[in-house]
Amino acid sequence: MRETSQSNDYIFVDAPVVLPDGTMSPVYVFPPQRVVGKKPKPLVAIWPGFGMGARYFRPTAQELANRGYPVVIGELRGQGRSNAKATRRSRWGYHDTASEDYPITIRAAKEALDLPEDYPTLLLVHSMGGQVGSLFLARPEAKELNVVGMMGVGAGSPYVEGFVGADRRRVAYGSLFMSAVSTVFGFWPAGRVDLPGYGRQSDVHVREWTRFCHRNSLANLRGQDMDYEARMKEVTVPILLTRFTDDEDCTLASAAWLAEKFNPDLVHVEQINGGLGHTRWARTPGRVADRLDRFVEAL
Repeated sequence: MRETSQSNDYIFVDAPVVLPDGTMSPVYVFPPQRVVGKKPKPLVAIWPGFGMGARYFRPTAQELANRGYPVVIGELRGQGRSNAKATRRSRWGYHDTASEDYPITIRAAKEALDLPEDYPTLLLVHSMGGQVGSLFLARPEAKELNVVGMMGVGAGSPYVEGFVGADRRRVAYGSLFMSAVSTVFGFWPAGRVDLPGYGRQSDVHVREWTRFCHRNSLANLRGQDMDYEARMKEVTVPILLTRFTDDEDCTLASAAWLAEKFNPDLVHVEQINGGLGHTRWARTPGRVADRLDRFVEAL
């Protein structure tokens, strides 16, 4: 089933995909609205953060499409309009999302846009989307799909050493609390206990995230088919990790701890003058789009 929207604000196609666990995930595809320059622009694949639906990023996608980029917004499993529901039996973690959801979504977008499998692709990732995107970059599917780079906005490691004061205590104790509750229920529940507003989440993902918070480690992920920590060091495409100066959820040190996973010659961390925090930039995307333009020009 495909749904086309041509409202006054957005022009996109929803080309949903079925994931290996049988659940459905929406794929929001934004065709380029004009041709800019002689060189075709890469497909931009946008991935949200924890607890954020893909639809929140539609202003960013439309802004980029208006600049001539083909764009797709992926949905993290169990979030937004994904019909996956975390239970004791239905569980997933970082590896499942990196090895299944990311490549399946990008392939579906290229099919919807009539682009070849190896059409150049750039990841534009936020928060959790950047953590999973870092794993995906290390996978063979990223090479098959010709991923030529990754730009993160508010994408960093949740490692407690990247935070200070009350924020450090929030990350340290909050992650342990989430892990404990997830172990008891078999999933992280939405509702009154969900103080961070992440929504219902898989216990596997929460426990792996908690380990990431306390060890800065993405090793030994459930079901992994490769050594992600080692393979991330072998990634050969450029990575730009940005954060707004008023982003309390992704500090400069947080971004640096994620950058530490890669070859230092290929990763750059920088700050964008504040005002748009951790998430507001997605609704007012001009500055991020300008920085992405410059990143693409340098590829």
